Amino acid sequence: MLFTVGKILKPHGLKGNLKIHLYESDRCKKMLDCPYFIDETEFKIENFGTMGSNYVIKFKDIDDRTSAMKLTGKFLQVEEKNLLNLGPDEYYVHDIEGSAVFDCDNNMIGKVKEVMKFHTGDVLDVEKNEGGIASILFKKDYFKEINLQEKRLVLKYKKEFYAI
Repeated sequence: MLFTVGKILKPHGLKGNLKIHLYESDRCKKMLDCPYFIDETEFKIENFGTMGSNYVIKFKDIDDRTSAMKLTGKFLQVEEKNLLNLGPDEYYVHDIEGSAVFDCDNNMIGKVKEVMKFHTGDVLDVEKNEGGIASILFKKDYFKEINLQEKRLVLKYKKEFYAI
């Protein structure tokens, strides 16, 4: 099984370099240590560097801008054994998806169907028990309990606060 750790933003220069955004804060420490997958095709990174809050990488055998352009918008994935140990209050999307969401009175609202990643933060799409979807910003301050072993998320406030 493959897990998404970043996204390819666009080519950088003429020699096959790519500007990427990483979802894991410490991924840069392991950039050259493991294979990466794009659409289930394996790639090996030969070189990387920083560029503001993003990174520039060079894949082996991607040697021109045209080849690099074909990877724009694709997701970087790794095998589970190459995921990083996360710090406190950091979570992998696959651990959150499928979790039951409860309001502060312990009433089940629904289950997390999808986690959407935005620059402003992650948003949980919750499939509600009574039908429909509720979108909840995934901020630690909005939850009084995050228990991924039991796949249980408990909101801190009444569901009306979240416009559910």
